[in-house]
Amino acid sequence: MKTALQMTALVLTGALAAGSAYAEPGSGQAQGDRAQKMQSRLKAADKDGDGRISKAEADAALPRIAKHFAEIDTNKDGYLTRDELRAWHQAHGGRKAGR
Repeated sequence: MKTALQMTALVLTGALAAGSAYAEPGSGQAQGDRAQKMQSRLKAADKDGDGRISKAEADAALPRIAKHFAEIDTNKDGYLTRDELRAWHQAHGGRKAGR
């Protein structure tokens, strides 16, 4: 059974892998597909198109990220950025759900 934290780590893994600067070369088609899917989910969640995820946007479309929003939002500005998502992912060992 996957915990909420493990599922959030999986979601963030996909989000972070979506950034070309973060993705590792030769990481495989399956990872690329997951990254593309997560990038699409983040873009769709960003209703105002400002490049950040607000708490309301996370609540509406990204429940696993919303659950850890306060922890991920390290500068406490009420928005999640790619850098904050990446830092949270790295702080949690980059582990994937089930591992």
